[in-house]
Amino acid sequence: MRIKLTPRNTKIAILVFFLVAFVTASLFVFRLKTLSLISKSSLQNISEIQDMYAQTLQTKFLDQQNMLEAQARYFDGVDLKNEEELKKTIVKTKGIGDFKKIAIANRHGACTSFEGKNLPNIYNKPFFFDTLKTGKPQISSKIEVDENLEPILTLTYPIKRNGQVEAAIVGTLSYNVLKNLFTVSLFSGESYMYIISADGNVILCNRDKNRNLYNVNVYDLVKNYAKSDSDYVSSKMRSDILKNRSDFMTFNAKDFTKLFAYSPLGINNWYIISVIPYSYIVQQQSEIGFLVYVLLGIIAFVIAIFILVLYWLFKKTSSIEKDNERLTIASAQAQTLIFEYDLPKHQVTFSGDTQFILGTDQRVFAVEFIRAEYYKRIHNDDKKVMVELRRTAENSLPEFTGEFRYKTFGSGEYIWLRISGNLLDKEDGTGKKFIGTITNVNSQVLHEQELKSIAERDKLTGLLNKSAMEQRSRNLLETAGANQKCALFIIDLDNFKKVNDTLGHLVGDMAIVDAAKKLSLIFSEKDFISRFGGDEFCILLRFSKNLSDEAISGIITEKAQNLCTFLREDYFDENTVISVSASVGIAFYPENGATYEELFASADAALYKVKESGKNGYKFLKKNQKIRENFRDFI
Repeated sequence: MRIKLTPRNTKIAILVFFLVAFVTASLFVFRLKTLSLISKSSLQNISEIQDMYAQTLQTKFLDQQNMLEAQARYFDGVDLKNEEELKKTIVKTKGIGDFKKIAIANRHGACTSFEGKNLPNIYNKPFFFDTLKTGKPQISSKIEVDENLEPILTLTYPIKRNGQVEAAIVGTLSYNVLKNLFTVSLFSGESYMYIISADGNVILCNRDKNRNLYNVNVYDLVKNYAKSDSDYVSSKMRSDILKNRSDFMTFNAKDFTKLFAYSPLGINNWYIISVIPYSYIVQQQSEIGFLVYVLLGIIAFVIAIFILVLYWLFKKTSSIEKDNERLTIASAQAQTLIFEYDLPKHQVTFSGDTQFILGTDQRVFAVEFIRAEYYKRIHNDDKKVMVELRRTAENSLPEFTGEFRYKTFGSGEYIWLRISGNLLDKEDGTGKKFIGTITNVNSQVLHEQELKSIAERDKLTGLLNKSAMEQRSRNLLETAGANQKCALFIIDLDNFKKVNDTLGHLVGDMAIVDAAKKLSLIFSEKDFISRFGGDEFCILLRFSKNLSDEAISGIITEKAQNLCTFLREDYFDENTVISVSASVGIAFYPENGATYEELFASADAALYKVKESGKNGYKFLKKNQKIRENFRDFI
């Protein structure tokens, strides 16, 4: 059958020809543009991932430095040149955050840990010298090992007096804290990262999860693994790093060609280097090229195939975006476990990293097994959270959020976890399911607790301030049972105003700090010890319900006598000696007051009687005697 070449057919043929030519040319242009886009997209992803890791690490170190700053406040008013006073103060502090060890180092580098142990001198350590020189927090520029031969990173925070650095808080972070921030595998698990110092010293490499690599020179590693061009790669990368530049280059290694991408980390002049197999990009380029050539072979269906390719590319791009989104979520929600509780089946299904909470890779559990094996790992004071969660499910309440302490499988220490979720109807209509998350919020909760503690403390003495004392005392007395016994002490320092007026406020502050330390020795940690302001202190002492009234009276008398004895002190200069003593008023709960206000009024009245009778002594109301119109019946 012959086709007649009419003008119309000629036009159609020409149109089809130009259409095919246009589509073919468009495909070639599309191919070149796509290959370029893939390369640029891969490099852009690398840059964004490096920025994300840099921000994560900066935030981590900033949080740790803030915690060291909080520890440094314990030493306000402490004589930093007095080693014994430093040692007594450091043992009262607590290890916080992710630090393995907290210590204080004097200006000569002598270190004492918060356990009261002497540690090796760090005077010759560059990071300590930089802290003394600059007066700013510092991070050690390389990985060291502690006395247990475990790799650590050291942070320092200066303690200043009159603008000079007199000591420093020193905290050591386990190498694993740094390593755990870089555990996510990228680019199908074929890439890895280095963190290096400006001179090329490796701080971290996440290539092998089971092996630590640090304190080796990255340029030596390039030479060892290079097939060619090692001198060029090393010299260019070294030059760029010294000039604080970011760049990328290909590198012919012995096993395969690699892409090196490096950029500043923003910490300690460190750099982050991403190493990606160049074949990863080439493979993606080859896949696109193959599809284009297939389209050229079946040009008759070019439009349909072109649409199909666009659809495939859309799905491919969507898949890549989802992978990047998952990576972002995984990095932002480190140690988050998702679970689904099927109420009718009494079954819980987990997704995510189950090791850090459950200690196993198993995903599906019966509710009875969870209650038997994991409920006991919850802190006794927080088991009520699980009771509330169960009540939410049973009463069909829409949502739930709670926090609790949980004993981990690794260290056996308690960490704070947050559980939250919503109760929903099952898709098949057979009942309810609870979908939620369990997240490690230990650092956040401990940081909030630290901030709360700072807000409740008197800045000069570290004792409870007035508002915290009043709130804690009210809460205690409101919930106290009928058998609870307490005593409230109000203490005034006699002649303190004369110390301030005659010897100056620095000596006055020293007298207040001295008194606070003595109060901490006389009373225990379970007692509420506070400074109300000026020279006035207040203590709420709690007794065991098993103690007799006679035993309680003996304890009260002994405490009162110790207060009068230990708080008696002379302060002087070249011309003047001022004797400071203590006047103490005492009231009993519930005999002298059923509320905090009544108890305080009774103790204050007793203090007034001591002042009226010449100061330097103590008085307390007789049992069952409360303050009324006049003051009487004092012992």
